[in-house]
Amino acid sequence: MKLSSSQLEMQLEKPLLPLYIISGEDILLKQEALQRIQKAAKQAGFTERTRFFVEAHFNWDAFAASLYTTSLFAEKRLIELNFRDATPTKTAGEILKSYSERPPADTLLVINMGKLDDKTTKSAWYIAVEKNAVVVPIWPLSREQLPGWIKQRAATKYRLSLTLTICQSIAEYVEGNLIAAAQALEKIYLLKPTQIDAQCIHDVLVNESRFTVFEFVDALISDNTQALSILHMLKEDGVEPTLILWAITRELRLLAELSTAATQGHSLDALFKKHRVFARKQPLVRQCLSRLSTQQIWHYLASAFNLDQIIKGAKPGNIWDELTLFCLRK
Repeated sequence: MKLSSSQLEMQLEKPLLPLYIISGEDILLKQEALQRIQKAAKQAGFTERTRFFVEAHFNWDAFAASLYTTSLFAEKRLIELNFRDATPTKTAGEILKSYSERPPADTLLVINMGKLDDKTTKSAWYIAVEKNAVVVPIWPLSREQLPGWIKQRAATKYRLSLTLTICQSIAEYVEGNLIAAAQALEKIYLLKPTQIDAQCIHDVLVNESRFTVFEFVDALISDNTQALSILHMLKEDGVEPTLILWAITRELRLLAELSTAATQGHSLDALFKKHRVFARKQPLVRQCLSRLSTQQIWHYLASAFNLDQIIKGAKPGNIWDELTLFCLRK
């Protein structure tokens, strides 16, 4: 069955089903949906947790065997399968179809996938799986929806009463990014200002001494020498390299798509509207696209893939040294 995020919360109050699929591209909303399932699973006695990450040459036979292996340490098992950017293969689909039709007792499988395309949703394995699973598609919020989301999150998570104008100011500051919006609300909550007005938002979010990964990326694509200094500050603040690399690749993918479309004759103004590039960010993006060719942007993306391999341990190297070298590349 297909459910929304709010419907998922209600379903998790009932007996858990053996299979949950969370799909979409928004990291924060997906992560919070997965955390709700993990919490419900723990409360239901699923004390053993095993995680699999789908990569090149993933051993599907070993994964299938693990689904039906009796646990030696716990009666109930939570198994998480993260597809990352991969698409289910025919073999994967057959395994998931078989599991959904005959799930082993005391096993809960949670699948983390990217956005489901038409080819996937029309495949035989997916149609069969959807009948016996909870599928939660996570849709990105539009620019118009973000202030409302900020207002609701502030009230429910932090008991903060924010005006819609303040929420719109925060949305403009974070340029539509939910992770940054969530971090902004947490900063406001922790600082406990006596009055939350426009000046407060400016002081907390603009004049704060610490940098964010988004400011780092802005400095990086603007060819600003400050990028290296910000990177070192992020390291000192304990920011995970995974989050930094996510911010880099997110920006590079957007730039690659914009550059490709622009070379095909599409208007940048129309592309900015389509991809929800905020007005404050547009001059920076224009400058970057005028400086870098599409080929150069894809070259940077390939370099970012190498950084990802180092983080995962698939390649040797010190990730902070490699990020520093990445900043120095022209």
